[in-house]
Amino acid sequence: MQNPEWQQLELLVAAIQRQLAPDAKVTHNAKLPGLLSETTRQIDVLVEQSIGQYSMRIALDCKDYRTPVDVKGVEEFHGLVQDVGVHKGALVCPAGFTKSAKKRAKKLQIDLYSPADTDPHKWQVSLALPVVCDFRATRIGFGISVSAPVPFTLPQHFFELPAFSANDQPLGTIYDIATRQWNEGAFPFDPGEHEDVELLPNTVTKVDNGHGLLVRVDLTVSLSVTRQRYVGHVPVEQLRGLKDEQTGLVITNAFRLKALDPVVVQNQWKKIADSEEPPFAPVFSVLGLHSWGPKKDS
Repeated sequence: MQNPEWQQLELLVAAIQRQLAPDAKVTHNAKLPGLLSETTRQIDVLVEQSIGQYSMRIALDCKDYRTPVDVKGVEEFHGLVQDVGVHKGALVCPAGFTKSAKKRAKKLQIDLYSPADTDPHKWQVSLALPVVCDFRATRIGFGISVSAPVPFTLPQHFFELPAFSANDQPLGTIYDIATRQWNEGAFPFDPGEHEDVELLPNTVTKVDNGHGLLVRVDLTVSLSVTRQRYVGHVPVEQLRGLKDEQTGLVITNAFRLKALDPVVVQNQWKKIADSEEPPFAPVFSVLGLHSWGPKKDS
């Protein structure tokens, strides 16, 4: 009689396979005829899928051992794969596999996995992804050009002037517009100097000329963009898949990360220079802009 915990592992692996291959038929505790042994063989998880006029079959055997699977376990499973004539075989063991078992499995073309699942159960794992955060900050200078043949009085802090559209609709202050454009990534954010960038490209803008008349103006900004890179790990909130014990890579078709806190990144992650290689290969990079907020009254 099979250990109930093994059955739970088999059910977990079957659920993972259904998620990885939603179009396939996944059967727990399948039975196949042994072509060589001429007896019925039990398959923990059988995956079947039609490809054109062909039917692909994959057998997965689950081992809830306390110690890693050894060479003998790999060879015994290889005998099962040959006997039932499936196209691919894979062993799944949460405890992993010995070094010699991995070598033997590679020669026999047997895949080796352990479950990678963040749901609460006996084989639950905690995962985190290596990430590079690339934060960009900028100083902003403001420029204004007036060509209307009317008097124009420039206030001391002209960036606090309200701006208007071609049909005299309010757009916010010049400062507010620049803040919004930077925060939304509408301005150039490559590190370096960016001169005479249009505040609102392809948009007619007007401001009060200081005498109660709205006149057309050209509004620009100059940006001095700097960057700071950080490396660290982001916890995985939800993931279901299989870890390839030969490569260390996790096979999944969906995952969700915990929210990334910029304060934690800046205070706890490792800073690296522009030309410095991260100490580990990141899964992905995150680009963030240091936001500008509304101007406070002095």
